[in-house]
Amino acid sequence: MQTESWPLVVWAARLSVYFLAQGALVLLAYAYYGFDSDPESFALGFRIDPILAGVNLAWGLIGTYIGFFRPRYAAPFVLAFAAFYTMVAVLGTFTPSHLGMMLNDRVNLLHWLVVLPAWAVGLYALWRRRRLR
Repeated sequence: MQTESWPLVVWAARLSVYFLAQGALVLLAYAYYGFDSDPESFALGFRIDPILAGVNLAWGLIGTYIGFFRPRYAAPFVLAFAAFYTMVAVLGTFTPSHLGMMLNDRVNLLHWLVVLPAWAVGLYALWRRRRLR
């Protein structure tokens, strides 16, 4: 009996469920406690501002949908995700402008730790797809 296996890029898209959960829970916390709440009062892993929580919720929703229901779009999603969060990581690390988001060192470290494997997985999937043609 042979089981169907999913490529690594599909699993990478499915991991965006973390961003979906994080964004939703943080936005719910802000809705309950007020949008002027200090993000540092939240639990570790949820200390982000409401703008970034909304962005994470949107990317998480799209990635979860693609990862579970439209896996053929996983490689383009992962590459777009990597490009967007690279921009956010660069903004948070090297520029004073953060597009209204609070990007501290901890948030920037998370973005860099997510972006590097996302680029690797997305580019590997793209290379593999071109090689198989």
